[in-house]
Amino acid sequence: MRSVLCAAGLAIALAANGAVAAPKPACDRRCLTRITDSYLEALAAHDPGRLKLAPGLRFTEDGAPLQLGDGLWRTIGALGSYRLDFADPRSGQAGALVTVQENGATALMALRLKAARGRISEVETVLARKGELQSLQTDLLDHPLPILTQDVPTAERSSRTELVKIVNGYFDAIEHGDGSLVPFAADGFRIENGVRTCNNPSQAANGMGGDFARLGVMKCADQLSTKIFTYIQSVRPRRFEVVDEQRGLVLGILRFNHPGDVPYVDTPGFGRVSMTGNPWATRPTSALIAELFKIQDHKIQRVMAVITNVPYRMPTGWER
Repeated sequence: MRSVLCAAGLAIALAANGAVAAPKPACDRRCLTRITDSYLEALAAHDPGRLKLAPGLRFTEDGAPLQLGDGLWRTIGALGSYRLDFADPRSGQAGALVTVQENGATALMALRLKAARGRISEVETVLARKGELQSLQTDLLDHPLPILTQDVPTAERSSRTELVKIVNGYFDAIEHGDGSLVPFAADGFRIENGVRTCNNPSQAANGMGGDFARLGVMKCADQLSTKIFTYIQSVRPRRFEVVDEQRGLVLGILRFNHPGDVPYVDTPGFGRVSMTGNPWATRPTSALIAELFKIQDHKIQRVMAVITNVPYRMPTGWER
């Protein structure tokens, strides 16, 4: 009887002081960062044999299932100077945005790892390379924006559920051409393959011209409401794999689908904008995207996207 009363008293005390703390994850942030370190070091050395791997490891590069040691493992020269880490101890996943040197050129890579008991079970990479359909300006990526590396103050944090809901709403806003569906901070902006593509007064200086330069200076939510992205007729599938609650970071991996039948867009305030100069809009194609969102005070503050061109509706390699 006494043990029952003690247990009841403990439960009451815990309830009075808030919810029972979640059990400590087997691999915390530091542990996941060490695993990321080990992967990148092995990659740079062309030696997957250095890694502790789980049976049945799954590995994709740009959506293609490969054996570890193939793809970039063969062609990498060295790691670049840019690296941004994020971790999700609850799901046992971690990720990084990094630049890499490959055959004399700089590429941008998004990396997702999943580990259990210290062994890597999943590796997913998305690579943006120069000279492909998407643009890439790695010279603009010298170091991570400070806001992306900082913890979110407790009072300004969102729950895990809210973080995913906000990010999912961003892609709903793209599909519907309605920026009111997503809470963007007034000074928030998006960087795609090294290029700032909204809320950017110097858009024209970054190599964009004409209508897209004019639209690039707009606040991000307002830009979405111009319907300029209606050539992206679906954002499917969507996965939100890494949710870093401490830093307010969410990694979404998804596919933009462009049927190629949108020759122009009638945009509120800008009139008709031709899509003939946009290769994404003029033929069936898709974009595989790894997109990292910073959410603080329940609003999107920054977006970092790694985008690569893939065949229209090509499987992502992670369909369940």
